[in-house]
Amino acid sequence: MKKLTHKYAAALMLLGAVAGIGFTAGTTTASAKTVKSYPWNYGKTSKYAWSAPKDDAAPLYYTNTKKNGYIWNKSFTKKLHNIKNYQYTSWYVKKSFKRNGKVYYKVTGNKVSGYVWHGYVAPAISKKLSSFKNDSSYIKYLNSDKSQKLSRAILKYFPNAKISLDLSRRGAGQFVGNTVMTMTGYNDVINLTALSHKQRATSFTYTENIYNILENPVVKTNAAKAKSVNAVLVKNGYTQKKISALINDGYKLGIYMNDGTGISSAKSGYPWKINTYAGTRDNYALFLAK
Repeated sequence: MKKLTHKYAAALMLLGAVAGIGFTAGTTTASAKTVKSYPWNYGKTSKYAWSAPKDDAAPLYYTNTKKNGYIWNKSFTKKLHNIKNYQYTSWYVKKSFKRNGKVYYKVTGNKVSGYVWHGYVAPAISKKLSSFKNDSSYIKYLNSDKSQKLSRAILKYFPNAKISLDLSRRGAGQFVGNTVMTMTGYNDVINLTALSHKQRATSFTYTENIYNILENPVVKTNAAKAKSVNAVLVKNGYTQKKISALINDGYKLGIYMNDGTGISSAKSGYPWKINTYAGTRDNYALFLAK
């Protein structure tokens, strides 16, 4: 079964297709109590109980405080981490429940996990590609916005690249009405996102492409993801020297890293109601073209 991306998980849930893709209600234990939890239904919950069926269907959040805020163990008997020390960590919110009158989330980010008060995190929100007017506005966004940490990690391997908003839109397959943008206008297109390498598991070998690496959960840091992407680029002959030569030859770079962020969110809710429809066919795109 093909791995379900954030965008398509949300879309299916909005269409009421939760049962059709095999998400089932379960239970979650919090503070020695068993609380009924429900599959993620786009923020619609009952009694503040909620559970994400898998990491790649869980909403992405960021740290929302610079004050002391503790991440607890499952029984709330031990402080595991102080969330103020994780300002640059991306969190998957995997469960939600009410305890002693307060709503808590189970969060996982990189190698850190535990239970935290919901107010210490906020939904990760990015902008739609359709909201940018030109290359310079998009480049400024890539270089500064909190939602673009993965983009910046990737761009370190493309020094002096000429970033194109148009190529980014076409590479991501932005919808214009009901039509997906194509590569019309480019004579030579290199889809770096589709480059792959062989991976060995315990008893078999499988193929993994750059898109697969990018959509891996945040159990990996953005820097680690970018390093893995570069390793595949090099294996396929796209060394720093090769990439620089292509850029000098007039190739532009298209880059789009949605990375499971939302496009908008409500001001409250457990978890907050998050709109993840980005208006693109793909959550990730990395292209060179001229």
